[in-house]
Amino acid sequence: MSYTHTSSYILQPAKLLDILLLASIEAAAGTIFHTGSLPENILAERVPHDIFEDAINQGRLLVAVDADQVPVGYAFWQNIDGSALLAQMDVHPQHGRKGLGRTLVLQIIDQVAKAGFPYLYLTTFSYIPWNAPFYQKLGFAILDAENQPDFIKDILRDEQARGLSNRVAMRYVIQHESLRKS
Repeated sequence: MSYTHTSSYILQPAKLLDILLLASIEAAAGTIFHTGSLPENILAERVPHDIFEDAINQGRLLVAVDADQVPVGYAFWQNIDGSALLAQMDVHPQHGRKGLGRTLVLQIIDQVAKAGFPYLYLTTFSYIPWNAPFYQKLGFAILDAENQPDFIKDILRDEQARGLSNRVAMRYVIQHESLRKS
């Protein structure tokens, strides 16, 4: 089942075989950061296979595939403490700037809305143009500390402990059909 066509790409639910290529997409996406802007330990990290498998089994991992059905980007979300989190979104740089990231995020928002969640959360860099500013253009808002749920505060603390700085929490407010009609 395909979800969305964007130029010569198709967004579709990921298959178990797709996992083999997702680490290479994640590694390639890390190359767009300026040298020294991310700690080496972070650049070497990959999403564990069991996390991908869980997301596939729950229908929460989407891939963007090219005309040959080869994944070139992906996004997945998780339910953490009863809240929806955009856990990861990467597009291979050779396929960047074609709307794939935007389309992946919008499709994730649609999935989260259909699952009945009121919000979609994420954490990202505040200063990198293809991070917080990108998400703001899609309707996400930066959350100050007092409006962050505990699980987001925990994620930000963990990211800081691993050497990441200039991170922010963001939230997208889901507009459910019942709310739109009132």
